[in-house]
Amino acid sequence: MELAKTYYTQEQIIQGLIMKDKLALEVLYNNYSGKLYGIIAAVFESHEARISVLQKAILKVWIDSDHFDSEKEKFFIWILKVVRDCIMEEIRLSNTDSQPIYGDGQLSDIINPCDYSVFYKVFFFGTPTHEVAEELSLTSSDVHKCLYRAMQNLKVHFAQSTDQ
Repeated sequence: MELAKTYYTQEQIIQGLIMKDKLALEVLYNNYSGKLYGIIAAVFESHEARISVLQKAILKVWIDSDHFDSEKEKFFIWILKVVRDCIMEEIRLSNTDSQPIYGDGQLSDIINPCDYSVFYKVFFFGTPTHEVAEELSLTSSDVHKCLYRAMQNLKVHFAQSTDQ
């Protein structure tokens, strides 16, 4: 497969996106769209809203790829923040029905309950981690561990979902 031959590493994908290489965009979509769609699906019932948010998020990653700083965060976390912003924008700008982010088969069932409250505050409300730590009486290290575990749970779940 030509995509795999051209972009072996995440760093190469990022560089390709920064250089606006359409092949890098295709690799980004192939590597991440299933996982991102799964997260978006936990928020919106409508397939059209899900696709709209996914397309906006992928486009925003493409356009803003030069703003990604690997010194500050991991690429997947940065993409998730872009998705979060697109979800919030879709909710604000439209009358799209959004379903709760909790309940049977939703994110709260995927993420450990202890980690979910931290993930929810950081991901969906954009609360800085130091504020979450203070609010929940946790250390900053504990907040980052919760986020790490939540992300691991999501990666495993959505990897399994896209394989089926």
